[in-house]
Amino acid sequence: MPLQDVSVKINVASPAPKIGLGRPVIFVQKTGAAEYKEYSTLAALQVDYATGTAVEAKAATIFKQDNRPDKVAVATYATDIKTSMALFYGREWHFALVANDLAVDQLAAATFISDKDFKFLVVQVRTEADRKALKAKKRTKIYDHTIADEHLDAAAVGDLGSQTVGSITWKFKSLKGVTARYLNETEINAIDADFAVAYIVKGGRGQLSEGWLADGSYIDDIHGQDWIKADMENEISYTLGNAPKIPYDARGIGAIEAAMSTTLQRGFKNGIIATLEGGLPDYTVTTLSRDEVDIQDRALRVYPGGSFSYGKSGAIHEARVTGVVNI
Repeated sequence: MPLQDVSVKINVASPAPKIGLGRPVIFVQKTGAAEYKEYSTLAALQVDYATGTAVEAKAATIFKQDNRPDKVAVATYATDIKTSMALFYGREWHFALVANDLAVDQLAAATFISDKDFKFLVVQVRTEADRKALKAKKRTKIYDHTIADEHLDAAAVGDLGSQTVGSITWKFKSLKGVTARYLNETEINAIDADFAVAYIVKGGRGQLSEGWLADGSYIDDIHGQDWIKADMENEISYTLGNAPKIPYDARGIGAIEAAMSTTLQRGFKNGIIATLEGGLPDYTVTTLSRDEVDIQDRALRVYPGGSFSYGKSGAIHEARVTGVVNI
């Protein structure tokens, strides 16, 4: 019997706060059995991790942000970060950070998360070599920041991760506890080439240089997919679990279709899904009738006939305007 009764899989048709969808976990190397613990305040975390330690420094940066998450988790590992990530993958975190910014552990964590279809790894690097080692990894966000004792990765996750999914882009944003750098065009082009992100002075203020992941996709798009998946699984599970019975006929299929539509409508309101001309949401929901479902699936009480598609809202990151001066 499967542990999960409802599964939503999203395939991206392109060439290339929900509880848990903004929470960060900080992975730290520590002697002993792997442990996982959540903290609602910095003071509570400081009981276990003293001021000045790598874990405390990242957590302090997270809790400093205007839109900080409700909790920060810490997970430990003795030698292998991937083992700990696998052990605690089912916990309610969505963004993983590596406490000591160790390149070997960042690469191992990125390799692990790249094979998943949910959650993110966010890292801070200081060298071009470390950037390039992580380039093209799926669901990994690389922050290039060379200022000692600052944690751009933690600041970005702390301020942006828990905001309503779909409501923001991760470019342009100003953060607390990090210093904006003055980079020349050559330097920023090199960072862009590796699909990394810097915190730079631009337009007279500190701001994030881009909103992409290490593979060139945009984090707000992928975060939106995660939200749709999680919300739809919850919505369908609620529908199945809160009725005396969902019959395997037009009534039951209609209930599942309504649950799918509820999630997509929420996603539209949050800004994940694009608006068509006329103001309508750009999504479709399709269901197979009872007679269209294989008889074996009906016998097993499995309904595989729901599908949906949506147009992502995306974001404008550059604007080019042409003017004419008349004489």
